[in-house]
Formats: sequence, C-alpha cells, structure tokens
Amino acid sequence: VHDAILDSSMAMTNAIAQLIRAATASQQEIVAQGRGSSTKAAFYKKNNRWTDGLISAAKAVAVATNNLVETADGVIKGTRSLEHLVVAAREVSAATVQLVAASRVKSQLYSKTQERLELAAKAVTEASAHLVRATQRLSEKEEESRQAEDFDKMSNLEFKSKEMDQQVMILKLEKDLVGARRRLAEMRRHGYHAEEEDGSF
Repeated sequence: VHDAILDSSMAMTNAIAQLIRAATASQQEIVAQGRGSSTKAAFYKKNNRWTDGLISAAKAVAVATNNLVETADGVIKGTRSLEHLVVAAREVSAATVQLVAASRVKSQLYSKTQERLELAAKAVTEASAHLVRATQRLSEKEEESRQAEDFDKMSNLEFKSKEMDQQVMILKLEKDLVGARRRLAEMRRHGYHAEEEDGSF
C-alpha cells in the first residue's frame, strides 16, 4: 500500500476489527438471551436464516474493506480511478449497514452491546470517508504536477489540439454516463425481479 494512504488504511482496518468484535459480542448476547434452555446449536438451527444473514454480512464487510484498500492504492498508482474508489467506499458502507441491520433484527431494546455495534459501524463509515478524502487529495496533487509539466512542454498548436481532445472526451463520457445509468437501472430491476421470484417458492 502506498505510504500516503497507509495511515488511513490502518485506521480503516482497526475500525473494521472493532466492528467485527462488536458484532460477535452482539451475536453472543442474542444467542444467550434467545435460546433459553435450548443449546446454541438448536438456536442456530431454529434461526438459520438470521444466522446465515449475519455471517454473510460479516464476510461482505471483510471483502469490501480489502477491496477499498486495494482500490485506494490503485488510484495512487494510476491503475484505478477515483470513481472506482467512491464505489468501493460505498460498498463498505452498504456492507456495514447490512451487518448492523442483521444484528438489530434480534437484538434486545436498549442493548448496550448493540449500541456499541452501532458506534463501531459509524466509525467504519467515517474511516472509509477519510480514506477516500486522503486518496483524492494525493491523487489531485500528483495529477496537477503531471499536467503542469506536460503543459509547459506544449506548443500553442499542441495545446489547442489537446484542448479539443478534452472536449471530445467530455462529450463521450456524458454519453457513456447516460448509457451506464440506463444499464444500472435495468440490472436493478432484474435483481428485484429475481429476488421476488426466489421469495415466491
């Protein structure tokens, strides 16, 4: 990982570790309070959908976090774009919300354990935003430095040609953006339809 984002990445990793510990404690409390005289195995079997959801959410947080750190490093190296980073950060936030929601389903009202989980989730979201900002600042500085060097070496004709190229690129990106939004909307509609069909069995 690039040195400039190492601190932010470490803060992100620590926040995730706190979140997983808080989620584990919340799960243990829920099982202890909900199983009554039955065994843990019996509780998990009876509540298998909730258990699967909690495990899936925890795995999603871990995967999303690794992807965010790798993407941030890629932005600095020029192999990924800032847009990739924003999407990766959103995935972390979404996975965190999913984990909290999965735990909240069976948590006791005013549970201190659940409250700690909520605070840990907030810390993850804040750390994710900080990592994005730190990467963006560094990326902008390096881009400004590269552009300043390139512009100084250009003749007037080359500069005008590059300017026109940028205008053409903007028009193409705007067209691609419209198409991408349309495809995303179609994918989401298909996803909702598939979920409804799965739920009908």
